[in-house]
Amino acid sequence: MKTFTQIQKADNKTHDNPIVLVHGSWGSSAMWMGYTQFLTSKGWDVYALDLRGHGNSEGEVRGATMKNYADDIAQVVAENDLENPVVIGHSMGGLVALMYVAEHGAEAVVAIDPSPSKEVQGEGEKKDYPETYSPMDAGMPTDPMEVMKALPDIPQEKLMKMKEMLGMESGVARSERKLGIGIPKERLTMPVLFVGGELGESVPFGIGIETAEAMADYYQKDVIEIKGATHPGILIGEHAMEAVTQIEDWLSKQ
Repeated sequence: MKTFTQIQKADNKTHDNPIVLVHGSWGSSAMWMGYTQFLTSKGWDVYALDLRGHGNSEGEVRGATMKNYADDIAQVVAENDLENPVVIGHSMGGLVALMYVAEHGAEAVVAIDPSPSKEVQGEGEKKDYPETYSPMDAGMPTDPMEVMKALPDIPQEKLMKMKEMLGMESGVARSERKLGIGIPKERLTMPVLFVGGELGESVPFGIGIETAEAMADYYQKDVIEIKGATHPGILIGEHAMEAVTQIEDWLSKQ
């Protein structure tokens, strides 16, 4: 199965470790465009993948598991001969990134508004979801005014682009997250940064600083709050550059 990867090489490479970017539910590598441009300008080579069934990758979201998604990262790392990558994931992709590094290791990992691990989530919920589901199925408002109210940090033109970027997501993977996916503390031996948006929970499916702080507290790792940022806005909104600037600054100090 072919996994599509947006590869952007730094014009003036100053960092040996490549960065792998992992999108969240319904998304694709397109969500990382602003981050990619900034990181390459700072001397990093960047590999932004489309998880199976997303964007331009082969495969289907129907039946896809969280382990499948972690395996997609492993495939991209192997196919591109990436040594000691830095792995950055958003939302569901943040948890997928942690799953990958817990098994394979990494130079560092950054989890932005991540889905919580079982250890932090607590008692899970056993619930079956449709095989595939949309953002609207998860509670995204359909009225444009309600969307703008829930996501005040994203300009209208970017909201329209975001709508075009989003696809369907695996109900199996969602069921697994609700039940709980364990990330043993002792497996996270590398530097880890949790990043949370202040307004991350402004949409029903959102995740923000509360979860990021809980994850950082449990795993005894670093955490950064991005003031004014919503869950998708932390990638594409008016505070996205602040977020990636702080992330890059942290990475450069590791």
